[in-house]
Amino acid sequence: MASLALSATVHCLSQPLAAGSGKVADRRNGCCYLGISSMFSRKVNSSTSNTTRESTVTNVASPQRPLIVPLPEKEKVVGDHNHRRNHVAWTSVQQERWEGELFVEGEIPLWLSGTYLRNGPGLWHIGDYNFRHLFDGYATLVRLRFENGRLMAGHRQIESEAYKAAKKNSKLCYREFSEVPKFDSFLSYVGDLAKLFSGASLTDNANTGVIKLGDGRVVCLTETQKGSIVIDPDTLDTLGKFEYSDSLGGLIHSAHPIVTETEFLTLLPDLIKPGYLVVKMEPGTNERKVIGRVDCRGGPSPGWVHSFPVTEHYVVVPEMSLRYCAQNLLKAEPTPLYKFNWHPDSKAFVHIMCKASGQIVASVEVPLFVTFHFINAYEEKDEEGRVTAIVADCCEHNADTSILDKLRLQNLRSFNGQDVLPDARVGRFTIPLDGSPFGELDAALEPDEHGRGMDMCSINPAYLGKKYRYAYACGAQRPCNFPNTLTKIDLVEKKAKNWYDEGAVPSEPFFVARPGAKEEDDGVVISMISEKNGDGYALLLDGSTFEEIARAKFPYGLPYGLHGCWVPTK
Repeated sequence: MASLALSATVHCLSQPLAAGSGKVADRRNGCCYLGISSMFSRKVNSSTSNTTRESTVTNVASPQRPLIVPLPEKEKVVGDHNHRRNHVAWTSVQQERWEGELFVEGEIPLWLSGTYLRNGPGLWHIGDYNFRHLFDGYATLVRLRFENGRLMAGHRQIESEAYKAAKKNSKLCYREFSEVPKFDSFLSYVGDLAKLFSGASLTDNANTGVIKLGDGRVVCLTETQKGSIVIDPDTLDTLGKFEYSDSLGGLIHSAHPIVTETEFLTLLPDLIKPGYLVVKMEPGTNERKVIGRVDCRGGPSPGWVHSFPVTEHYVVVPEMSLRYCAQNLLKAEPTPLYKFNWHPDSKAFVHIMCKASGQIVASVEVPLFVTFHFINAYEEKDEEGRVTAIVADCCEHNADTSILDKLRLQNLRSFNGQDVLPDARVGRFTIPLDGSPFGELDAALEPDEHGRGMDMCSINPAYLGKKYRYAYACGAQRPCNFPNTLTKIDLVEKKAKNWYDEGAVPSEPFFVARPGAKEEDDGVVISMISEKNGDGYALLLDGSTFEEIARAKFPYGLPYGLHGCWVPTK
């Protein structure tokens, strides 16, 4: 074993670990720890927050003393000034990139073969300046690669123009979600406003989502159209801009398009003549084509469309009373609602468009609502197979816009045990297709089932646009200031199962179905957990029982992330 240890190759920041190499890389306090995988598994007792269980530990290091290699000086830990004081979920990532194999406690199913990618704002400072809002941070892409029961991990900053310029100049250079560059003079500010109207001063910081297109390309996204960046899912290299080849123009789009192997659909808000273009893009192309247009029925501008759902035959276009605000966009300091304004008098609406024809088949008024994320939608049919209504579910914040302000980093970092997270529910829209002018909005199950917290959702992708039973999301164990549980929602039994680790902040639970599965919940749920002690780990839950089956500790805690995608092994 000693000779093996001496001959082991240290895989530092830019060197990926080969599959099956048997090496385990770990870093603590700026050092690289290298061990050799054991040739066997051993039984240990492992305690979770609720139970003590016996589990199998695979890929564990042998008793061999690990090699210790300091990180290069330029890669020493850097972070915001309050890194040690704050929960690791809300602190900047400790270094620009890292990769290695993780110790796995438990057993990863052998059928789980592929790469989970998670995108999110992982760097909340530049130079001496600290950003103010969760959505402002520069994008950090995290990779979990599963192969033969083993787990290789890594993370890397996405090299957007905004990130590279900030790094080069040690200051903010583009307009982020709530941040505006500081200008040396009034003329500089006027010049920036001119660039704003062309989109040149808007960020391309693709820190929101990551998708795999039907042709295999992987793209990171945010709400600015220029913030569409192609990455390599294996190396996490930034490959370049995703340039749309059409002439549709516009500055923004939905951060969450609908993507399948054969379909790409998204919404382009029209800020001049308030409305939305519904567009599609064929696999292998960069050209969007218009399916149809929806004109807004109220307010001075379109409602925010961070996401939207579809059914098999229809696109659901929400028109929320939280509407884009050009005046707020022009301001040098953030307003309470940032780039938006609340217009309850303008009412709220849901429009249903036929995918094939682009015709609007329903446009109804609904109760006021606030949502970032839709979960799914499907068609209700009568006994003769005719569609009578559209049902659309979302993570709904009880029409309370204060959730945006609660996501300021100061609020997230200052939790003192008080219950300050605004209530949320699974909001269920029922949109009749019989010409009725009104639709319904109710809770799909009792919100106390999931602690009156609800966001960051996923489903079995085979049920996209179809009648479904299960959803996976983040709920709440109160008191809290942010969703802190992983929750499995049963929309038939109207029950929820909740996973909770005291003091931990879990990221979006992402469902991966088992190949050949017959049951909707036959698969695993992947999440990344930031712990209160500064550590973190990757977590796998059984999609059916919602019990933990494996976890793997990161070399250091990673900041909170947003949305992910699955790239199966070719």
